[in-house]
Amino acid sequence: MSNVELPTIKRTPLTIIIGFTGGLFFILFYEAFHFFHFIPKNALMPSWEFLAPAWQKGIVPHILWWLMICAISIIWALLYQWTVKKSDTMWPGIFINVILFAIIFILLGWWMEIGPNVTELKHHSIISFCCLFILHGAFVGFSISYDEPYTDNEKHSR
Repeated sequence: MSNVELPTIKRTPLTIIIGFTGGLFFILFYEAFHFFHFIPKNALMPSWEFLAPAWQKGIVPHILWWLMICAISIIWALLYQWTVKKSDTMWPGIFINVILFAIIFILLGWWMEIGPNVTELKHHSIISFCCLFILHGAFVGFSISYDEPYTDNEKHSR
């Protein structure tokens, strides 16, 4: 009974699934924060000027934005896996997402004026966005780094 091998999932497909799921959680919490009036609806969503005017007011821009968030989350998860997966805590994921929050809101929004401007948002919106980014970083970072110490021990014990 001790010789039974459990099925395993390769690292990269698992990371893609974790990234996609993290993106979905990000979107769901974003929509919930908007529902409870913590954040404005279109604070992060770009304007889709390449779409036909009739499509810009429908569900198409939202679907494109949801797909964009999931794709960015997958890329972020792959970069995390290739760089800091050896850490056995969620703190690197949180730290990286706090830096991402600062880049999006301070560098792009306030300084370069091509993203959401942090000076135009209310305090509870800024705190909600920061919590959203921290939650995403904790989920993706911990999900990727969770089993790393255990898999290393199994490799060395054989």
